[in-house]
Amino acid sequence: MFTAHPLLNYDLSRRSALKRLAGGVAVGAFSATGISRALGADQPPHLPATVVASSPRFLCNAIAATRNGTLFLGSPRWETMDNTPGIFRVSSDGALHPFPGGTWNQWTPSIDPSTAFLMVNGLHIFSDDTLWVVDQGIDPATNTAVPGGQKLVQFDPQSGKVMQTLQWGEDILPPGATMNDLRIAGDLMLVTDSGLGGIIIHNMRSGHTVRRLSEHPLLRATYAKPMIGRDGHIFRDKNGKRPLVHSDMLEITTDRKWLYFSTPIGPLRRVPTKVLLDDTLTDAQRAEKIETVTDMPTMMGTAIDTLDNFYFADAERGRIMVLTPDKKKLVLFEDPRLVDGDALFITADRQMLVPIPQTERLPTNNAGVNALKPPFISLSFPLPETLHGHRLGNASTSL
Repeated sequence: MFTAHPLLNYDLSRRSALKRLAGGVAVGAFSATGISRALGADQPPHLPATVVASSPRFLCNAIAATRNGTLFLGSPRWETMDNTPGIFRVSSDGALHPFPGGTWNQWTPSIDPSTAFLMVNGLHIFSDDTLWVVDQGIDPATNTAVPGGQKLVQFDPQSGKVMQTLQWGEDILPPGATMNDLRIAGDLMLVTDSGLGGIIIHNMRSGHTVRRLSEHPLLRATYAKPMIGRDGHIFRDKNGKRPLVHSDMLEITTDRKWLYFSTPIGPLRRVPTKVLLDDTLTDAQRAEKIETVTDMPTMMGTAIDTLDNFYFADAERGRIMVLTPDKKKLVLFEDPRLVDGDALFITADRQMLVPIPQTERLPTNNAGVNALKPPFISLSFPLPETLHGHRLGNASTSL
């Protein structure tokens, strides 16, 4: 069984925050008055941010919530985090519990990698209220994927029962490929590959899977632009080497016509979904249909709403931004605690959840110096109905 770190079970004194996340009544009342008045100024609205989860030992870069407000945190096995259980479920009193328990949360090289978390990089809960986990299957000791370790796993969030596991061969995940994030639209599951660059499309009804735009330059980052954090901090290791992360973020419009994607340094691009699905086209022909939307600052996480507003966490300035469909960039939220806000999640009752892993303070991104400052918190704030006169939508969790 998993031996919990002595600091894992603790009380956040956040019962009221968690109840508000589940119910949404108090927040909804606020959004109609105080927020709309704040929008009269050029500054972002003063949204009431609450710490909804706090991890004293393990950083968390992913967060998701069920319709009843049950929170899940994803904790990758990054540098200094070798003993993480990978996923936590947050109880109503704020305590963190490894999920689903057992060997899933206690991987070692002697344990079957297909039934244990190696490197959790993404969590998602869609409209059916089940939990999807992206496990990159990477052994931190070698920084390479363990055979059988890279997988997508669907869980019942209440019982912890595995509903299905998806794994693919080298035709879909060639050597060096690393699944990063996923979205679901109808029968289609779309996954980015940040190791080589590429988009994986899995038809959940037929079981058919294809790989598109593999290693295409428009899906790959370059050293021309560094990843930058707060106060101009450039991501680099002790030898001066900078990280190079390829296709990472992805979002699908409500009508499912466009797939938006980007590396962490931008630019944001989009491609018609039908182009990706057309088996008669070559990747070169598909690439001709890719459009560049706009340049981006370094960003860690994104989300999209039902009105196709694109949200992104601006790591350089510690804020959450909104890119409107007509390409206006609006500041939604600023907070000094936003040190590399990561994967954004909009709840059913219009709360924005933001995990804060402090990625730039890891030794591998901070010239070899460990500058992490526990605890590792996740914030929640309400989405206003409008932002500087522009309407904001609801959670887009189509399935």
